[in-house]
Amino acid sequence: MRQILVNLVGNAIKFTHQGSILVDVGRETNSPEADPFRLHFLVRDTGIGIPLEKHQVIFEAFSQVDGSTTRQYGGTGLGLTITKRLIEMMGGKVWVESQLGEGSTFHFNLKLAPPQKTGSERNLRRTELESLHVLIVDDNETNRMILDEMLKNWRMVPTLADGGEAALMAMRWARDQGNSFPLVLLDGHMPGMDGFEVARRIKADPSLAGVTIMMLTSDRQAGDAARCRELGIKVYLVKPIGQSDLLDGILNALGTQILESASTVVPDKGIKAMRPMRLLLAEDNAVNAQLARILLRKWGHEVLLATNGREALDLLEAAGFKGFDAVLMDVQMPEMDGMEATAAIRARERTLGTHLPIIGVTAHAMKGDRERCLEGGMDGYVSKPIRPETLSSELARLVPGSARQETEESAAPNRVSTKTDAASAGALDRSALLDRVEGDLDLLGDIIELFKEDSVRQIVAIRDALDKKQADALRRAAHTLKGTCGNLGVSEAAASAQELEKLAAAGDFSRAHESLRTLEEQIQRAGRLLDDLKQECLR
Repeated sequence: MRQILVNLVGNAIKFTHQGSILVDVGRETNSPEADPFRLHFLVRDTGIGIPLEKHQVIFEAFSQVDGSTTRQYGGTGLGLTITKRLIEMMGGKVWVESQLGEGSTFHFNLKLAPPQKTGSERNLRRTELESLHVLIVDDNETNRMILDEMLKNWRMVPTLADGGEAALMAMRWARDQGNSFPLVLLDGHMPGMDGFEVARRIKADPSLAGVTIMMLTSDRQAGDAARCRELGIKVYLVKPIGQSDLLDGILNALGTQILESASTVVPDKGIKAMRPMRLLLAEDNAVNAQLARILLRKWGHEVLLATNGREALDLLEAAGFKGFDAVLMDVQMPEMDGMEATAAIRARERTLGTHLPIIGVTAHAMKGDRERCLEGGMDGYVSKPIRPETLSSELARLVPGSARQETEESAAPNRVSTKTDAASAGALDRSALLDRVEGDLDLLGDIIELFKEDSVRQIVAIRDALDKKQADALRRAAHTLKGTCGNLGVSEAAASAQELEKLAAAGDFSRAHESLRTLEEQIQRAGRLLDDLKQECLR
């Protein structure tokens, strides 16, 4: 199913110069309740479109709309053929609706079995949001629709407005009816009256007092965080926004604690018991971020994610440098690295008289790294791959009142064999990986799938950078893949990615091609070993 969506979304991106791409999934309306789930997927774009006479031909091997398409966009035409075969193998069908010059919508359905068991959910206290009236303000129809569906899924009651004037009218009408909106989700950058001006007018109107505003934007601009702070807006999210992040943001904006304030989290043996904390994680590597985020949430902490130092600084600015217990700051990130972000945070704190603990995270683990982090204004330091007990110790050491007396010992988690045969020891360190996830088999499965997706993405980026002889892009992609592999105990591939990173820094493209071939073989081998481990976990 992942490959099907990758093919269809990849095509949509290739043929859409401007506009939008929407992926939607829902249950087939004519699917009998007793049957296994039949889901209906669609991928809609505003691209070049397909003439009616080509609607069936495009699913045939080596077929494109016409010769000029191949010349302009490249490709063999096999993607849709493979997609069609995959869908049919899974018992589904695929079709297209399109007009030349007006975009395309690819539909497919799949018959899937319902899950045998449901995983444990976080205690999000969603019932507190039921029947809550929310105003969604966004000039983009697709964005309004997505937010509308998310809120309805949580049994909230959304009202939609397509611009600032419509939003103010809706709020005044609701006020006059005695049913004001407690929460407004406001797009920051709209034509005409932008979200910041709407927020200013809301704040200036005494009859609209008490409304909570969340600012959402897909076009983050310098100064947005400061403007939010001036307007008293403490939650500022960058689109696209995942459901978990949106829900966390809503609960935070409304002052609802996700975790019960009186609870003490007692993690697995060897991990210090801690009170629930609110942490900011700055990490650009998707696999590393997911692993750290899930691990921290497992310990009972609320985690907000920033993908670079600039985003971390913006989130802190939007919150007025309040509400966070600590920051986990990756040292090496794009746009603004961890050292730059730390310097900016410390400069801002000097004017506020505050101090937020910052723990530096680095992939180097070299002599002098700890000293450099501390000299740069950080309070602590952990090296990748992160060991859970090391991270928990740093948090307990640096955050006042975080450690609690452990009153009970949690049951040992489910475990699988950690034995690694000599032939595969370098390709995958099973013991190290299981330690990273603390024996959590659900987390292990998620991380394995994320690794497989991200490693393919980074290999493609490396190959593209090599073809274009772009040393910086090659170095960044190799560095990212090195960190991903290291965190999962894929040590051979991590070493090869590190070698490729060095070759990129030296501009040695000829040897880099050879190194890439070795790296690809190691990634494929690691993928097979990870799949074997995952299957063993399921038994």
